[in-house]
Amino acid sequence: MKKIKNIIILAGGDSDRFWPLKEKLLTPFLGKPLILHFIDGLSEYGEEIFVVCSEANKSLFEKQVGERAQFIIQDITKDGMAGATISCKGIIHGDALIIGNDFFEFSAIDELIEKMKGATEFVFLAKKVDSYYPGGYLELKNNKLSGIIEKPDPSHVPSDLVNLVVDYVKNIDNFIQILEGIKVETDDHYERAIHSLIQEGKVDYVSYKGYWKAIKYPWHVLSMMRHFLDGIKANKLADSKDLTIAETAIIQGPVIMEKGVKVGHFAKITGPCYIGENTIIADYALVRESHIGKNCLIGSSCEVARSYLGDKVSLHRNYVGDSVLADGVLFGSGVVTANFRFDESEVQSIVKEKKVNTNMKKLGAIVGKNTKIGVNSTLYPGVKVGSNCLVFPGEVVRKDVPDKA
Repeated sequence: MKKIKNIIILAGGDSDRFWPLKEKLLTPFLGKPLILHFIDGLSEYGEEIFVVCSEANKSLFEKQVGERAQFIIQDITKDGMAGATISCKGIIHGDALIIGNDFFEFSAIDELIEKMKGATEFVFLAKKVDSYYPGGYLELKNNKLSGIIEKPDPSHVPSDLVNLVVDYVKNIDNFIQILEGIKVETDDHYERAIHSLIQEGKVDYVSYKGYWKAIKYPWHVLSMMRHFLDGIKANKLADSKDLTIAETAIIQGPVIMEKGVKVGHFAKITGPCYIGENTIIADYALVRESHIGKNCLIGSSCEVARSYLGDKVSLHRNYVGDSVLADGVLFGSGVVTANFRFDESEVQSIVKEKKVNTNMKKLGAIVGKNTKIGVNSTLYPGVKVGSNCLVFPGEVVRKDVPDKA
């Protein structure tokens, strides 16, 4: 099997649409950050793997990745995917696979390699979408690719096909030269470069039908979580000497439990679930279809359903449904995340001062790192609470709360 010379993972963005969460590629799933899941899957398809990151997050990525990838610092004067790719100038040469933050079946890379023939210089994966997605939409004329439009108006999309940003470039130097030649003030430099190649008849695409998990917005953590949980096919428990499970506890797999986990009397865990190291599931707690990090406390009589919890999360007689709680979050007794609108409409969220449809009927709260929510507070569906916040007891949180509030 032919290997691509260079694989480039774009990780230099500021993740502002991901607020109140941070660094989407460092979000852990099944005990390791997402970027390592990428590297594990991509390593057999590329000779070298490069991560384009910012000066601010380089040390975080290096700590997790070590020597499994090389790092390129994105030029702060160059924004977006175009800026990240241009930052590779003079460092990477030859053919290259450029990927964003979305998870896909890595075997599809073989189809890209097969498609790259003759005069073709750029091949990408495209997938049909059922609802609006903020990406590059394909323009087709007589079923032939004629252009690409970045983030068109939702009411005027040119097709139902979106570029997944799994892009195979025959010569990265030539593509960078095209990117540098795009002189516009808009944020679609990358797509305009592809568009120019399309006009020259040098672009093709693979219609991709496999799984695809996007992680642009914070609620996408839940769909990514579901992907990894669905991959758990049988119980995988740490050695019995490293676990404490009460005789009256009920474990309905499939469940992964790491060492140091303690499960109390009459607690119930219904899979698929992941329970990280040294986490306590206290008496009478119910955990189902959830991903829980290390050193968490799921207190007595709590219910956690279809939710993602980071490390060192502490809960005390709470209901947490379809929610994402980052590291160090604390809920006082009686805090509830409402996850379903009375009118049964899909939950909306404000992102960069614009209302975005999450396309989810059930969505609870998304809470940033080290935030504390006081006793008997209620969080409305889809509410986002920033990092290092204090929400006083008895509050009803109806709208987003900024960091450090």
